[in-house]
Amino acid sequence: MNNQTTFQWLTAALLLCLLAFQPLPAADNQLYHELGGQPTVDRITHELLDRILVNEKIAFLFEDTNREELHEKIANQICMETGGPCDYEGLDMIEAHSGMDIKYSEFDVFVSDFIAAMEAAQVPYRLQNRVLAIFAPMREDITYE
Repeated sequence: MNNQTTFQWLTAALLLCLLAFQPLPAADNQLYHELGGQPTVDRITHELLDRILVNEKIAFLFEDTNREELHEKIANQICMETGGPCDYEGLDMIEAHSGMDIKYSEFDVFVSDFIAAMEAAQVPYRLQNRVLAIFAPMREDITYE
């Protein structure tokens, strides 16, 4: 191996090392902005809580829950998961719902109320679908069936 080849290999290796230690890019915030930012996230969350806290099929799951704290956690999670500037600092979904024995049918009622909340906040269907695609995989972490 000559000096030029050795130099090229060392340069390539150094470049790869530098690239490997670059911070990951921030989450794409396009969805967050398309939704309307924090005002829409707060409206969705407010509408959602208005529904789930009185829905006889699932309200019992929230009996000992502080509405303001729940609003903050849900809003922060929606904000973060859609690429907004918020940090969700709550428990992960498994820990947060451990011991609650939430059934698939109860989760589905929550999702129906979530969809109704997005509709009330005038979120277009195409954006609703993108939001639901983010949260749908959490079903297995939240339910016990």
